[in-house]
Amino acid sequence: MMFSVRRNVAAAVVAAGLAQIAPGTAMAQLRPAPAEVETVFVEGAGQVTVLTYQARFVSADPVTRRVVLEDPSGRRWAVLAPPLLGDLTFFRNGEKLIIRAAPGVVTALGKARQGKPGEVMKEVVLDAGLPGWPEGFGVREVTLTTIFVALNPGAGTVTFEGPDGGVRTVRAANDKVLADLQQVQPGDLAQITYLEGLAINAIR
Repeated sequence: MMFSVRRNVAAAVVAAGLAQIAPGTAMAQLRPAPAEVETVFVEGAGQVTVLTYQARFVSADPVTRRVVLEDPSGRRWAVLAPPLLGDLTFFRNGEKLIIRAAPGVVTALGKARQGKPGEVMKEVVLDAGLPGWPEGFGVREVTLTTIFVALNPGAGTVTFEGPDGGVRTVRAANDKVLADLQQVQPGDLAQITYLEGLAINAIR
């Protein structure tokens, strides 16, 4: 039986910067490829890419919040579950998960005057989601101090280090965000606010 678990957590849990752990080794490998990629239109955000992953829940450490997942080919990777995921004992070892992640958009950006890379300054959970987001998605707004990596003016995307240390590329929400990018250069410490969503279906 499949049931939907609505979780307001970062897509970073799965979609961005994942360190894949091969069995028996601590060496980071490439993150798993999504089983499906689709684009949806979200009011106020425009075109948003939704990445669908298939995984099996292997284990979780409730103290460190390190979660180990396994893709259909048997390759394993580890992620750090953010506090918003709640009680990790909810998940059962061996159960199959369908994980849909929507990296969302950058809504504000500027040069950081203090803080350290990867520090989450503010996190707001939007329990009701946002108009136009796919059904079942939990959405959060994150303000992060991070290293600004690059800007692609043609594509209107911003590349930066996520809270998990992985590099992600997210679309700028509007022209003001792109204009604000004039304040920062690659390698600068920046403060970025972005939206992202995640939906998890557990198959039991």
